[in-house]
Amino acid sequence: MPSESTPLLHRHHTAMDVREVQRQRVATMVILLVLTLERLAYYALVTNFFLFLNKGPWEGPQAWNSLDAMNAVFVLAGVSYISALLGGYISDAWLGRFRTMVVGFLMYILGYILLTLMAIDKLPRAICGSGASFSDSPDSIEDPSPPSSPCRAAVYISVTIVGLGVGTVKSNIAPFGAEQLNTANPQRTRTFFNWFYWCINLGSLVGVGVISYIEQDSPGVCTNGFFCGYLIATVCLVIALTIFVAVYPCYYIAPPEGSVLGNIARIIWEALCAMVKQCRYGRSENNQSPLHVEPRFLDRAKIRYGGSFHESAVDDVRALGKLLSVFTALIPYWLVYFQMETSFQAQGLHMRFSIHGGNGTNSTLDHASMYDEVGVSKFSVPAAWLTLFNQLFLIGAIPLLTTFLYPVMDRAGIRLSMLFRIGIGMVFSILAVMTAGGLESYRVFLWRTDNSSHIEQVVGNVTYNGVDISIFWQIPQYVLVGAAEFFASIAGLEFAYSAAPRTFQGMIMGLFYTMEGVGSLLGTSLLWLVSPFWLNNTTDFGNINENHLDFYLYFLGVLQFTTFLIYCGSLYMERFSLRPIAMPRSRRRRRVGVVAGGARGAAGSPLIPDDLVEEDGEDVDDDEDENDDEEAEGDDRLSHHGNSQVLL
Repeated sequence: MPSESTPLLHRHHTAMDVREVQRQRVATMVILLVLTLERLAYYALVTNFFLFLNKGPWEGPQAWNSLDAMNAVFVLAGVSYISALLGGYISDAWLGRFRTMVVGFLMYILGYILLTLMAIDKLPRAICGSGASFSDSPDSIEDPSPPSSPCRAAVYISVTIVGLGVGTVKSNIAPFGAEQLNTANPQRTRTFFNWFYWCINLGSLVGVGVISYIEQDSPGVCTNGFFCGYLIATVCLVIALTIFVAVYPCYYIAPPEGSVLGNIARIIWEALCAMVKQCRYGRSENNQSPLHVEPRFLDRAKIRYGGSFHESAVDDVRALGKLLSVFTALIPYWLVYFQMETSFQAQGLHMRFSIHGGNGTNSTLDHASMYDEVGVSKFSVPAAWLTLFNQLFLIGAIPLLTTFLYPVMDRAGIRLSMLFRIGIGMVFSILAVMTAGGLESYRVFLWRTDNSSHIEQVVGNVTYNGVDISIFWQIPQYVLVGAAEFFASIAGLEFAYSAAPRTFQGMIMGLFYTMEGVGSLLGTSLLWLVSPFWLNNTTDFGNINENHLDFYLYFLGVLQFTTFLIYCGSLYMERFSLRPIAMPRSRRRRRVGVVAGGARGAAGSPLIPDDLVEEDGEDVDDDEDENDDEEAEGDDRLSHHGNSQVLL
């Protein structure tokens, strides 16, 4: 009888394993498809939203001026970054990831519907007066300067709703997708986040390269390019939400853990009070073991040190501190990353767009003209399209490294940790911004020494004085930023998920994106600070020929290099630092240090018996329960260090 039941049981477990693999495959593929469609919609909006407000359905003086349009774009980006933290907190505390993402998609779609109706001027006049209504009113005849920025209320309502939806979805889709794997295998987690970032770039490639082109040029597809582009994006979001909800039975749904912000504050407060009390009244020497490790700051809130919180709760808060330190170290990286949307494009606008070029002698290139004197087609490359080289590099490099290079390295026993990959990304970031600075120095040198290289180029109604250097010389700096993204951005996402405690994983992912927004805002502030010194010439719109944009780029490179050195030093100190040991008064002369991380640095010392050394460097007590707690914690730490040997 046992011989017959055993194969049946084996087949039953095999069938369960196959079903679980299929469930994971379907769930992760659907989430990656949803991510691609969502990113397509986001970049279709944010890339040309400034142009939409300048042009849109409002003709003539009713169109938004540049300052108001720029402020609206900043509101969209700011709300999307800030709401990421809010969306992560809501999912962790109340709704869970699935329901929070559904709510986020509904807000996303509602905001896009308002923008689509706005593109064809079909919103109610109460919140959106059209340009025609201004021109048709009797008051417009008497008032030579009709109101600017029409539909102001509708625009800000729409971008706020879209921003809330973007942030809510963004902070939850990555941890929700990684949860479907239901594994602690670092290789599988790394592979998932590689493909996750690949889908981000695929969606942005289509959004920038196709949808934005339709919005801007209306290439015979429809008479209103923005209406067509926004309608396509809205349909993509509806499809994404439909597919996401349809495969609900395949998802692994983790319930919300409840709010942890109160516990975090109480743990920090209790540890602070304990430290103040110790400094004020001194330490009690009674009942101390011969070898007593000085507790760290947060450890004072643990039960075994007289606090009121369990070990795991305090360790979760300590993990939050480490995450914050890594996220802060990434801020200069984000400063360089956002140069693709600012200084890199300003540099490109003062280089030659045309593929066929000019005659090299003060030629004037009209960006709107598509034919030269003999009727030969002349194509001008929009400066914003150079970001496509960044995305194309990532789309090609991620599958290559994920399916070939990383498996080869794994088989050879070479495994790069997440923190090590972040450091590599910082190095590529330094190379990217220094390359851009070198190109700018050469461009300015030609402008000031070779008048024959001067050209004029017209974009819209603005004339740019440039140098006859092909814009394609910017490709290396965009590719280097892509290489930095491959290491730092992907590893940052993976680290935010893997190192975050389960109780506030969504909030940590939202914090990761919020710090990205902080980097963008700091970049704006830094530009404002250095502009009186290096960017103070404003003889024409966006003129950088008499400025020193190269100095600004070099400064960013030095800032990133300094941060990289501090980052490496902090990692070295964390790995090899010594933990202080408090000895009783009668034995203060015998000071010893235990290497943080285990008994390997302490075992064999003539001052410390081997039986007094714990794996985590903590003290040994005669209490049996405390020994049990120490052993459990030592096992956890040992497993953590074992993973570190594989990953670091």
